[in-house]
Amino acid sequence: MAADPGPAPSRGLVAGATLLLFLVWSNSFVAMSYLLGRETEAPRLDWLTLTTGRFAPVTVLAGIYCFGLRRAESLALLRAHGPRLAACGLLGGPLYGFALYWAMQQGVPAPVASLITALSPLFMLALGAAFLRERVTARKVAGFGVCLAGLVLLSRSRGGVAGAAALPVAVACLAPLCWSCLSALSKPVAREVPPFLWTMLYLVAGGIPLLAALPWAGGRELLSLDPPGWAALLYLSLACTVFGFAAWAWLVKRLPVSTAGLTTFLNPPLTLVSKAALAALFPATFTFGVAGGELAGGVVVLAGLAVALLGPGSRGEPRSATPTRAAPSPARP
Repeated sequence: MAADPGPAPSRGLVAGATLLLFLVWSNSFVAMSYLLGRETEAPRLDWLTLTTGRFAPVTVLAGIYCFGLRRAESLALLRAHGPRLAACGLLGGPLYGFALYWAMQQGVPAPVASLITALSPLFMLALGAAFLRERVTARKVAGFGVCLAGLVLLSRSRGGVAGAAALPVAVACLAPLCWSCLSALSKPVAREVPPFLWTMLYLVAGGIPLLAALPWAGGRELLSLDPPGWAALLYLSLACTVFGFAAWAWLVKRLPVSTAGLTTFLNPPLTLVSKAALAALFPATFTFGVAGGELAGGVVVLAGLAVALLGPGSRGEPRSATPTRAAPSPARP
């Protein structure tokens, strides 16, 4: 079931889609922190109920889409890629959520959690080179180094991760590893599978165990959740998961995994911007303080992205042009 990639999107469209995606995702860390009680208010959910509560509505909606509106295509994909879908679902749902939310509940602040997820480019560079035969260019390596320097500035300005215990920080590092593995597993089928349908299918696969656990882990808490809590949870479910995961699949379809991974460096500076905006709008709920080093670090991160992603030879085409399946080549920006 090959998906026609259509005309190649322009660089401007890819850049705009990437910026919109990370504007949405940057707020996810603030919403998680709010629900877990890391802001000025009491916790509404714990790490387990936040995971089940976030993915349960998504599982229902994705199931209706896949098996109500796209039944024949969904069943064909399940027959062709069942184990891969199950692995992607577990990596992107329960495993990612458990690692990140547990670490945040144990004291890892939202901006630091955002910094930790910026390990994704390192994992994706390695996975893309090792398993997808993507070429790691000198420009990517240089851009990665500049972005890493910016993250060091950001981390030092916030006291690094020294304020959190070593175990929560180590567990938080599993979240970007899960996400990187999901992206690497999705890339080989991106040439032949519609990105949105693939995303919805693996969300169903990963969400079924969470939906089954909901009556014992999250059901009572969701029934007692107040309107601001529901707003934060639905933001995570609809904006960050349904839209965000599908937009990421669209990017992975059109970019090498190692290139797409570098865009995650946008998360830390945009999380700072989102936190500043929310603190200005709702000072009684959100707190924010910024140091000069954080601003400098954000600028350095963005400069590193420009080095890695702009200019000729920055996309890191695969080393081998031999296709693994008889399918149309992926569209390139």
